[in-house]
Amino acid sequence: MTRFRIALLIVLFAAPFAFLMGAGGYHLWSTGWVLWTWWPMVGCIALAYFLAWRWTRRTTLPPTDDRPGYWTDRDQAAWALVVAKANSFEAVSPKQLEDPKHYSDLALDLAKQVAEQYNPGAGDPFEHLTLPEVLACIELASADLDELVQKYVPGSHMLRIRDMKRARKAVEYYKMGQNIYWAGAALLDPLQTALRYLASKAALGTMLDRLQNNVILWFHTAFIHHLGRYLIELNSGRLRVGVKRYRELLAERQPPPADDPAARPAASTAQIGDVTVTAAANTATGPKAITIGVLGSVKAGKSSLVNALLGRAAAKVDRLPVTAGVRYDYTLPDGQPVSVLDTSGYGQDGPSDVDFAAATEASRDADLILLVTQATVPGRQNDVDLLARLRAWFADKPHLKMPPVAVAVSHVDLLSPKAEWAPPYDWRAGTRPKEVNIRECVAVAREQFDTFTKDVVPVCGLENESFGVADGLVPAIVSHLDHARGTAVLKAFEAEAGAGKYDKLRDQALAGGKQVLNILRDVFKK
Repeated sequence: MTRFRIALLIVLFAAPFAFLMGAGGYHLWSTGWVLWTWWPMVGCIALAYFLAWRWTRRTTLPPTDDRPGYWTDRDQAAWALVVAKANSFEAVSPKQLEDPKHYSDLALDLAKQVAEQYNPGAGDPFEHLTLPEVLACIELASADLDELVQKYVPGSHMLRIRDMKRARKAVEYYKMGQNIYWAGAALLDPLQTALRYLASKAALGTMLDRLQNNVILWFHTAFIHHLGRYLIELNSGRLRVGVKRYRELLAERQPPPADDPAARPAASTAQIGDVTVTAAANTATGPKAITIGVLGSVKAGKSSLVNALLGRAAAKVDRLPVTAGVRYDYTLPDGQPVSVLDTSGYGQDGPSDVDFAAATEASRDADLILLVTQATVPGRQNDVDLLARLRAWFADKPHLKMPPVAVAVSHVDLLSPKAEWAPPYDWRAGTRPKEVNIRECVAVAREQFDTFTKDVVPVCGLENESFGVADGLVPAIVSHLDHARGTAVLKAFEAEAGAGKYDKLRDQALAGGKQVLNILRDVFKK
């Protein structure tokens, strides 16, 4: 579109408003209403100036709390560097805004700071990166910034760099002409001109300068935030999967659409109290399942609890340790697929090295840990030690996060008085002996697992007499779904980055060899 056509469209669009303003002003003047309307209009302008002055006193920056939920502690530390870099700019001039060198220098400096966070002490903090990863970072950051500019800058799809430079020159010429005007007016009436000049600069001029600085700094900060986010993804190794797969993996781990039942897979349902748990018939087309790893000692009631959770006798109830875990796929009421992994239990003397290896493998595969501990066994040091060892194991894997933990205190029906079992029980505020004992049991368990979780739920997995599953355990699981999706995303990136790398190398070698043969063939033909 040419400039003439753009100007014509602007004139055609503005002409009706200009006509209405002129006609309206003439009508107010001819009817004598202008005096009645003058003061409200002046009041609106004064209020607009006051609000603009108040809102531009402080620079308004883009929100900094847009971090992905799956980021690790190392990622969070790197993000703190990004935020500090963005906040180091109190003002950005229009000349800096259009200078490519400013952006390149800024990007290189920020990239070095973030890379050193992941590769400390290295002579070259970029040496662990690959070229495809760097290109993926550039593509993702550019796509986000393009969307930002297209959304918030009117006419950005038509403005060229030279148009922006001309606009800045026009502003400079305007200011120069304005200064000439003030100088000429001062010769004729120095006192009145000085008062008008000071009023103009102190009022409207200052406000416009603040507003301009806010807008420019907003976009400058957004640039740093978007770039910094993908620099973190780059150095964490998550961009090894490529741009397309990176976006797919994130999309697969999004919460299911709450208002689109048609998008959910066909399923059968089972009723647990007032909560419906749905068995998914096909989750391939929906969101990825969240894996819940059920851990605990032998006889802790894991399988009975799984049966109560699923609403059927699905899990094997055994007094002896089983050699392998069993997986059951279900869907929660909000449409989120859940895979319940019922694991083998460890002995009453605590997890051995073999038991811990099995628990570690289950936790490695789990997105959420459900630790089942017995209400009638107050000494839970073995369970605490297991969680502590798991935390230490994940601490040595800074690219991963330990799954969130929920604790189910099972067999509450065996608490004193044992002969009494007539649920439901108001264990939070009730005064019956059973309710008091359940409350005290939960309080002790919360103190024991305080450093790992606040979610301790009393349950009973008795068939047809289950307690605390629908109104306690299921809500606790749902409350951790966002955190669980974060751990699932990190594991998906790790698995995807390591899968098929030798196949890809083979394909690259074959493609390169074919290209060399084609070049040689063309040379010999000549």
